[in-house]
Amino acid sequence: MSNTTFSGPVRSQNGFQTISVNSSTGAVTTTSTIGPAMSVDSVTATGNVTADSGTAPTAGGMAAFLASSTANFGIFVGSGAPTISAAQGSLYLRTDGTTTNDRIYVRGSAAWIAITTASELRGHRNGADRR
Repeated sequence: MSNTTFSGPVRSQNGFQTISVNSSTGAVTTTSTIGPAMSVDSVTATGNVTADSGTAPTAGGMAAFLASSTANFGIFVGSGAPTISAAQGSLYLRTDGTTTNDRIYVRGSAAWIAITTASELRGHRNGADRR
């Protein structure tokens, strides 16, 4: 298969795929799909990875990062108490949490459980913020 270099934009109505071909069997495996429902086997980054930066967190939660093959296991963000369905062990970061017991939650076997966080300590001996 040959390589092609383009000097302008490349467009497709049906997306793009990258593949690998098994050298022994010739079997073709799709390794990533770029399109409306993008999927990639793995991402390696030396800098920041930004996702959904143009989307405001929703009330009750939305997925920010999903990990592993376990359905709905990951990190969720949102305003208000979490109502989103998630796998046990998932985390929820609340954008409007104001007290030590409503900023972060972990999903238990049947419900979201608030994690009590330390309060912010300000103005100790040298006047600097201590958190």
